[in-house]
Amino acid sequence: MSDSSLFAAANSLIGTWRDALSLTPVELRPILIACTLTSANYPKLLVPLVQQVLAEIEAGTFSVPTVPSTSPNAAASTSITPNNSNQVLDSQVRFIRRLRESIYKGSVLCGGPYGINALGAVNFALDPALSEAVNGYGPVRGPNSTLPADEYQKRGRDLFQTIYQHHTDPILTKIGNSSQDLVQSILSDTYGKVLADTALTTIAETELCLVATLVPLNVPPQLKSHVYGSRNVGVPMEQVQQLVTVAGTITSWVHGQVKSSI
Repeated sequence: MSDSSLFAAANSLIGTWRDALSLTPVELRPILIACTLTSANYPKLLVPLVQQVLAEIEAGTFSVPTVPSTSPNAAASTSITPNNSNQVLDSQVRFIRRLRESIYKGSVLCGGPYGINALGAVNFALDPALSEAVNGYGPVRGPNSTLPADEYQKRGRDLFQTIYQHHTDPILTKIGNSSQDLVQSILSDTYGKVLADTALTTIAETELCLVATLVPLNVPPQLKSHVYGSRNVGVPMEQVQQLVTVAGTITSWVHGQVKSSI
């Protein structure tokens, strides 16, 4: 399929995937699709995905949840339905910040280059004013949020324990037998600094983003771990299984596009 044909069919295709995630909160569906497209290395489809959601926010048909940064594990239960231009911009900014954060978190699994390409596609979809408004917030993990190294280690260990529960020590021991440096990096950096931050996405949302990211990577042990990890942080198993199925459908579609272009 040529790019022109692809973009002509994009809204319908994306809409089908969003509808298929019927057990997932509506606002989170495009974010999970974006995580899968990032990991499948098909960032070009992020442009119509983002533009579709921004148009829905402007039309007042898409509500953006608020996750107070002062409440580390707050559920995304309240939402903003914009009814004036300021609220439209605020809602669009919040959606893009949450989308960026989710892709960034997923990139610790699928790799920096994939994350760079995806985040570049997201930014390409924004008009200059919206891009400026989003970037005006600066980094989520700014200099004022820096913790001592041992605090990151503890925070990472606590999150790892929450996700893997009684499997925590066996998993860390197995990884440590291969590389002690990897264990330290996983706990301090991946979990402590990146995944444990809940300013924009809750732990449950983060776990779903990781599941969506892992499906295209074809790594069954890690996918299985985070499927059960999602359940351990309160996501119904039916919702997680549906996500795996839809992410698999997206991945198969991407493979078909890549194969047909060779």
